[in-house]
Amino acid sequence: MLNTLAIEKIKTKRTFIRQLLWLYPFFITVIVLVLFAPTGYVIQSVINQWSIIWLPLFLALIAGLLDRHEKNSTDYKLILSSPCNLFDYELGRILHVAVLTFISSLFLIIFIALMFLLSDSQISPISCVLAILGIWLVNLWEIPLYIWFSRITNMYVTIILAFAGIFSGLAVNNYVLGKIWPFTWTELFPVSLIKININGLPLKAGTTAPNNYWTLIVAILLFVLVSYLAANSFRRQVVKNA
Repeated sequence: MLNTLAIEKIKTKRTFIRQLLWLYPFFITVIVLVLFAPTGYVIQSVINQWSIIWLPLFLALIAGLLDRHEKNSTDYKLILSSPCNLFDYELGRILHVAVLTFISSLFLIIFIALMFLLSDSQISPISCVLAILGIWLVNLWEIPLYIWFSRITNMYVTIILAFAGIFSGLAVNNYVLGKIWPFTWTELFPVSLIKININGLPLKAGTTAPNNYWTLIVAILLFVLVSYLAANSFRRQVVKNA
């Protein structure tokens, strides 16, 4: 699996994907800064928007771009003809996307740190760091899903799936049973840390935000499950097409 990570790293060395790792969070930060500057809670808004919209879309975009690069290069023939364990190889590709998006999350933390030098915030820098890293963990399960979906369809269909997940999460998060829908977890997790509601409005003074740290555990468990299913699907497809 680690060998796969090294191979996939080489494949993206001269691609635009590397530049996206910092450009994407940079432009999101600038856009939200411009739009929410008058509100007085820009930093919270950046993290809120990142969790609800921009990170899920970024996961789908990266998974789709890597899939398109592979299909345009060898159409997976180089991988399928190799003697490596294909189950482990797919897990390595999932790990690769996880590492790439983790790097983007670190860049977002850097940009947020710079914003603390320019404006005041009602939350601490530590809360921001914990929120961003937690959002990454809560969204990990989407990586194998989008890699799997991109391989059997294409990048554009995968991005549409990500949009569907975002809107479905927003639609059901207010319902009692809405919390069992995985696409709501990225919206629920950071509320208590950034003191801002899912709708973008700050919590009222004296309001205690619900503790949704349980989403970290269930998201990691779902990540393990979906990763297994995606890798096993890749291996079975190869056997079928052999």
